[in-house]
Amino acid sequence: MLQNVRGLGVAVIVSVWVVVAVDVVFAAWDWLFLFAVDEPDPVLSALMDGVNAVWLVSGPAAVILVVAWLWQARSAVEGSPHRYGQRWVVWGWLPVVGLWVPRRVVADVWAASAPPPERARRSVVNWWWGLWLLYDLGTNAHFLVSILAVSDPDTMRTVVRFGAVFPVVAAGAAACLTVVVRRISSWQDVSTVERAA
Repeated sequence: MLQNVRGLGVAVIVSVWVVVAVDVVFAAWDWLFLFAVDEPDPVLSALMDGVNAVWLVSGPAAVILVVAWLWQARSAVEGSPHRYGQRWVVWGWLPVVGLWVPRRVVADVWAASAPPPERARRSVVNWWWGLWLLYDLGTNAHFLVSILAVSDPDTMRTVVRFGAVFPVVAAGAAACLTVVVRRISSWQDVSTVERAA
């Protein structure tokens, strides 16, 4: 039985764009420190404390919402062919298998939900996944390098410049995920109405 995934899809879209917004603020903060001579204004520091609190909630919330939406969308097309079972919606994000399983799960849900002319057109899924991997692996590497470079100002400037790329990559991944979630949710809503009629 098909379920309505549109409401959960909206929550996914909002949550991933909040994460992108937080990344933009962090990148701007890093640039401020790159060019600032003095200590930052106390008001700005308090603002960044608030952004840190949003970051602590928004990242995990986005992950939980994406997995919940994908679980519901995958459940809605359970009778269709899938390369991985339902549990892989959760377990597929673990290290190593997380490099390919989530993309395949989403691609299978796309194929099972899409009308026939759209089934093979999954490039947006591939773009989302490629940009997500670049963002995820890149930000982790950036974090480790920034810890090692904190004592060297010249290296730290290079790290900050390099880190300015990640909000752009995150926005690209979020835009692609937005398209994927909206299309799958829309296709599943249409199928729900057709089957109910």
